[in-house]
Amino acid sequence: MAARTTVVIVGVIFAVTAVYLVISTILGLLIWVAIIAVLALAIVAAIKLTHRSAAKTVERERVTSRTAKGIVDCVGENLSIGDIVRAGTGFDGPMELAFSRGVIVKVGRGKAHVRFNDIPEQIHAVTPDTLRRLA
Repeated sequence: MAARTTVVIVGVIFAVTAVYLVISTILGLLIWVAIIAVLALAIVAAIKLTHRSAAKTVERERVTSRTAKGIVDCVGENLSIGDIVRAGTGFDGPMELAFSRGVIVKVGRGKAHVRFNDIPEQIHAVTPDTLRRLA
């Protein structure tokens, strides 16, 4: 009888140990699956946030290089960004720039913003029909 009891007790210990190992394995796998899922969601969220903020920045800072209608120099030639100009007849800018050359950096409604070579750190808004475009 003692041998039979010993075998039953050892069998119960092995059964409890086997059940514990099976449950631990299942829970361990579930924990690893949960950790990987959380990391994947964090990566996806970071990518979406990064992509969204960059897209908004690009929309806000979009610059068009089209010429505005009616922006012409004193002889009727269209002016656009990057054109090299000098003061023409009736120049309405600072007197010291009347004999200087400059580059158009922005064209707006009724004004051409020019960076003159004599004072490159300043941009002057000038009426376009007082400028003369150089070839």
